[in-house]
Amino acid sequence: MTRLSRLLIVGLLASQAAPARAQSPPVFDLGKATLEDLMNITITSASGKEQRAGDVAAAIYVITQDDIRRSGMTTLPDLLRMVPGVQVARVNANKWAVSVRGFNGQFSNKLLVLVDGRSVYSGLFAGVWWDAEDLIFEDIDRIEVIRGPGAAIWGANAVNGVINILTKSAGDTKGALVRVGGGTRESGQATIRYGGSFGSTAYRVYAQGSTQGESLLAPGVGGQDSWRHATVGFRTDWRGGPRALILEGAVANAHSNALWINFDPVPAPNRPGTVRALSAIDGGSLLGRFTHHRPGGASFQMQSSVHIADRHEPVADYDQKEADVDVQYRTPIGWRHDLVAGGGFRVTHQRFVGRTGYSLTPETSNDERVNAFAQDEIPFSANRVKLTLGARVEHDELAGWGVQPTARLTWEIVPTREHLWMAASRALRTPSLAERGLRAAFPPVFGAGPLPVVVTLLGSPDARTEELADIETGYRLNLASMATVAVTGFYGRYQNLRTSESLAPSLARGPYGPYISAPVKVGNLLRATTRGLEFDAHLTPFRSWRLDASYTAFGLTPHLDAASRDSTAGAYDGDAAGQQWLVHSGVSLMRRADLDVTVYRVGALEQLEVRAYTRADARLEVPLTRRLTVSVVGQNLLDASHAEYVGSGATVVQTLVPRSACVQLVWRY
Repeated sequence: MTRLSRLLIVGLLASQAAPARAQSPPVFDLGKATLEDLMNITITSASGKEQRAGDVAAAIYVITQDDIRRSGMTTLPDLLRMVPGVQVARVNANKWAVSVRGFNGQFSNKLLVLVDGRSVYSGLFAGVWWDAEDLIFEDIDRIEVIRGPGAAIWGANAVNGVINILTKSAGDTKGALVRVGGGTRESGQATIRYGGSFGSTAYRVYAQGSTQGESLLAPGVGGQDSWRHATVGFRTDWRGGPRALILEGAVANAHSNALWINFDPVPAPNRPGTVRALSAIDGGSLLGRFTHHRPGGASFQMQSSVHIADRHEPVADYDQKEADVDVQYRTPIGWRHDLVAGGGFRVTHQRFVGRTGYSLTPETSNDERVNAFAQDEIPFSANRVKLTLGARVEHDELAGWGVQPTARLTWEIVPTREHLWMAASRALRTPSLAERGLRAAFPPVFGAGPLPVVVTLLGSPDARTEELADIETGYRLNLASMATVAVTGFYGRYQNLRTSESLAPSLARGPYGPYISAPVKVGNLLRATTRGLEFDAHLTPFRSWRLDASYTAFGLTPHLDAASRDSTAGAYDGDAAGQQWLVHSGVSLMRRADLDVTVYRVGALEQLEVRAYTRADARLEVPLTRRLTVSVVGQNLLDASHAEYVGSGATVVQTLVPRSACVQLVWRY
């Protein structure tokens, strides 16, 4: 821990002599928020309007602020480990593979992630740069995770799931908060936030910096892949009667050693396998949202955001500039219909300048996307049965027109207690820039012949849009404050999945002499079916003790086109474990401390040859004074290190996740 952190801690302890005048640490009482309260949480991500979580006709899981606090996690991907149906694997210290219902990888491309409704999607690979997202966890109100297609509301790329991270209103974060910490892997973290109000406007400003230590190349061998991140931001909330306005923004900077694999095709003596130069990330975003609630249940919302991101990597420079505007109107029609309709426009500029074997044609891209959607909820049988019909029409300059419909049915078997739901949906994933125009020349390898072989991966301008036809059904049981149970089953059929098609080899000559050129082109000759079961349960045997458990079973069957030359796609299994489960126990000890123990079990990744592993985390939080709490967290306690992901399209070196421990102090005033 740095000298500055030590001085700050001493100052915080000394300040406790002053009388308490503002907010205190959380009350350690699990009974304060009953399981019935959790089922009554209002969510917006499933249908574009506010609904009780227990009434949604979708596989929904809400990570609450209390869940976040008690997890002891410090990164967003790690938080998602608690959600059934979500696959999370750490590639190295600063890269993750995160997906929902399979198709996992460093560049997972069937999951849409939003922060306060703003997409953090990258068109380069149709996924998320997880190392660029740095939020103050105390400011997160909840994380809504929708498993299954959400394209009828959110559009293309919301294929297997939608994750919407919703931050607290500035009015809920008044006062000061300071958090400092350090440990064996997280070598240092400091957060400062202050909130207040003037008139009818509330505000908060914050800054956060963190440094993550290295992972392991092998037991006892450091990977030299540490990273550091700094973020500064603000949020304001204004409310005047039925009108509300939100304005928030942030700028961030990060540096890491990403361990990019050296794809330079030119051989050299003692050529290193990785490019160890630093990666730099700079970015910023600004979001504004205006909401007007009208009498009779009608409401109007308009949201606009601007996002700028620059990545300076050892293998390429990439920048993205994006602006969008979305409008939405909700109104009841007669006594039966509840209509939500809207549309939006997005313009995106992207530039990719590659080196060390990478290039993109063309280097720059300008894309405009326009959409319109409508969804109607129709009740029957005294509101106990509800049918939801909706569709989204979207036009992308690169992919053309697409229609993504959904039909959902809920049956309230016992009011507020027992629900059965079913859904059928169609979702699309538009091709990424990399799939259309990337060129990656791999280093030469020597085979049986006298000449080296150079494999070159080529994007295809004719890359097709992937399609999913999905059906789901689920059951929820809510036994008041004692227990909740949710079970979901799903079946999906995918078309036009990506393949790597070998082209005819040829003799070529380069700066190092003759070689065999073996090009491989992106194709869409794979179909697949998926099926699975997702289960989660929550039980409170006593007011101060809560148990959580989840289980996921997943299977994928590939169907390779007879014309394909891809030698591996026929055995593809989605790079996701066939089974995974979690058990969590949270206890409040004499109302003076929180003790949480979580055990995760992740099955083997058969095709990637990653062994199954069991992870155990423990966390103890104790209030030292009315304003100051201390937390001690241990992670991966059962083994010194383990692998979570290797191979399958990764462009960085994969490392081992080590055992770790950290201490955090949080001061509120």
